[in-house]
Amino acid sequence: MVDLSRIEYLVGKKSLQTIGKKKVMLCGCGGVGSFVAEALCRSGLGEITLVDFDKVEPSNLNRQLMSEKNNIGISKTQALKERLVKVSETKVNTIDSFIDENFEISDDYDYVIDCIDVLASKYALVRKCHEKKIPVLSSLGSARRLKPEKITLTTLDKTRNDPLAKAFRSLVKKDNYRHKIEVVYTDTPAIRTNVVKEGKTHKEKYPLGSSIFVVGSVGLYIASIVYERLIKEEENEI
Repeated sequence: MVDLSRIEYLVGKKSLQTIGKKKVMLCGCGGVGSFVAEALCRSGLGEITLVDFDKVEPSNLNRQLMSEKNNIGISKTQALKERLVKVSETKVNTIDSFIDENFEISDDYDYVIDCIDVLASKYALVRKCHEKKIPVLSSLGSARRLKPEKITLTTLDKTRNDPLAKAFRSLVKKDNYRHKIEVVYTDTPAIRTNVVKEGKTHKEKYPLGSSIFVVGSVGLYIASIVYERLIKEEENEI
């Protein structure tokens, strides 16, 4: 039995009972996503569904919580699930899938958290959540930074200093999508890096430098936002 007394002292028994009934979908189980999942589960979340199609790689060891020397090559969702069930009572489901316009989301989720790297997948997920009226929060760029400064909650149209946000804004504008997209991003200029590694894909040739200091901080910040909103949901409805 997991002892949640320390978080109960902070938020109260009623809030802990509330969060224990909540169901969250986390899409993207990398650096940011792994911290989101662990923070929510360690704080009493009732159920989480982990969605990713990637496997654990050696380059994940510097920042992704579930990555270990002995689990290289297994799915990220399974690796993260194995970690989460050791430290929490949260029910953990896994979906090994790439997210596109055909990806289906049931409407019984209380929140969806987007920590996906692929822009087209982010956009497809956000639109689907908006259509189903499921609250969704997206993580934007946290790579190419060393200091966890100016992590900001805002909407996509108000972002700056973030190449991923810029590309996302362009896609939304091109599609004439009017719905506000809520995001968390790091409002500091990305560090310019020089990479000479050769590879077959653009990602392999130009991998993004990334630190646990920033991705971990972004993930914990997102988790805190979603957690507070979920435990306050019922009292707002009374």
